[in-house]
Amino acid sequence: MPLKNPRAKGSRVEREVRKIFESAGFEVVRSAGSLGKGDLHVSALGSVQVKARKRFGIYNLFEGADALIIKADGKEPLILLPLKKFLGVWHGR
Repeated sequence: MPLKNPRAKGSRVEREVRKIFESAGFEVVRSAGSLGKGDLHVSALGSVQVKARKRFGIYNLFEGADALIIKADGKEPLILLPLKKFLGVWHGR
C-alpha cells in the first residue's frame, strides 16, 4: 500500500478547518509557508496551527469531558475542546 503524502493530508485538513470557520462567519486566510506562525489566520482569533495525525494520545485524556486544560511547568495553561463546541461558545450558544 503506497504511503500517503503528509503534506497533502495537512492541506486537506487545513481546508476542512477553514470551511468550518468560514461557515461560522469568520474570515480565514491560509498562510503560505507559515514558518511556524500558524497555518491559518482566523479573524478575531489570530494564527491557528493545524496538525493532522492518525492518532493523538491527547484524545484519551478527554475521557468524556467537554474540554481539557493542560499545563506544562512554566507555561500558560491551554484549553482544548472540539472545534464545533468552541464555535458554539464563541457565538454564545
